[in-house]
Amino acid sequence: MAELIFDPAGYAVISGNEKVELLAKEFALLQFLYEHRGQAFTREQLLDRVWVLEYPVERTVDDHIYRLRKKLQPLRHVQINTVRGYGYSLTLKEKRDLDNPSVRDSEIQSAIRGLFEKYHLLGQGRSIVALAGQHEILGFEVDDFYRTYTRFIQADIKWFLETEETPRRERLYWLLILYFGFASEPERLVEYCEAALMRQGLMTPVQHREMEILNIMEAYAYAGRSQKAIERFDYTRRVVENEGLTGFVMPVALMEMYVHLIAGNWKEADQTSARLERLLHKEPYMREIGRHNIFKGLRLLAEGREREAEESLDEGLEVLGMSLHMPLYLAAIKQICLFMDQFCPGGPLQRKYDSLSETVDKEYRLSRYRPEVERFIEELLAAHYS
Repeated sequence: MAELIFDPAGYAVISGNEKVELLAKEFALLQFLYEHRGQAFTREQLLDRVWVLEYPVERTVDDHIYRLRKKLQPLRHVQINTVRGYGYSLTLKEKRDLDNPSVRDSEIQSAIRGLFEKYHLLGQGRSIVALAGQHEILGFEVDDFYRTYTRFIQADIKWFLETEETPRRERLYWLLILYFGFASEPERLVEYCEAALMRQGLMTPVQHREMEILNIMEAYAYAGRSQKAIERFDYTRRVVENEGLTGFVMPVALMEMYVHLIAGNWKEADQTSARLERLLHKEPYMREIGRHNIFKGLRLLAEGREREAEESLDEGLEVLGMSLHMPLYLAAIKQICLFMDQFCPGGPLQRKYDSLSETVDKEYRLSRYRPEVERFIEELLAAHYS
């Protein structure tokens, strides 16, 4: 069954070599129907699910369905059906696979894999999603990692909770990293990360190492335990150097800057920022540029330079959105709100980013999924422990 790939940053849907651009509510309506394909919904139910806290009329649904059908004509396998006397449903037709000889060409498969890896390194999530969406027409198989990774960078929480394509154990790490963007109790996040690290075999070796040298420091910073994070700096640097993990140099430096900001170590944060500027001049990766702008904005906030801070924060969020790395985008909003709570509460900027946090919470259904994610993580941790 041909799947649709949703690009929330651009309100676009991709299938194969076709891309359809939508308006925000058209996008939300299509995504809801797609996630519940095969089920019929009344107009009232669709209004409740898609137009939350708004007061449109029933005709609103009909108008959006009409426009969606016109725009989705290039995607002939996608059908929005009228259920007489009830409402609407979405179904997908089977798409016949192309017998493409390039699928059996090892050189092409190797080149495609290299493209995925390069886009990953450069932080170009949108390019990864677009390439994966072209796999049928270009004739290649998306490997297991990037099939999962495309779901991850789109923050497809529902898929990680429900998919049968990937074993539950292999989904733990991805859900933990997604959880960074909407954890309501930072100490619970720390407990989850520490428990995962204590249980050998609960994550892959690569995931375990990344949690140990990078993610756990961010969890400590979220919980206000910046000194605990700082104590891990030397160990992390040794692992990166001894194992030649060049791809971790900038992420680790970014994490050090963030931890120093939370700790109020302004001099150390400035020194790390200057080092990042030099690194980014040589290797201007989108993902890292976006995060550095966020942290520079937090530093400017601490100096009381609110207008410059807002520009830097907004630029950082825009870059993360453009790169289509929604977990980092969600985590960045969380970091901004936590920093403002600690260092500059109550101002107009805090209201602005709190409002943005509420918007993405609604758009990605974070509050709705939070209990399910916590239950999934706790069940997996408990099962492994027993």
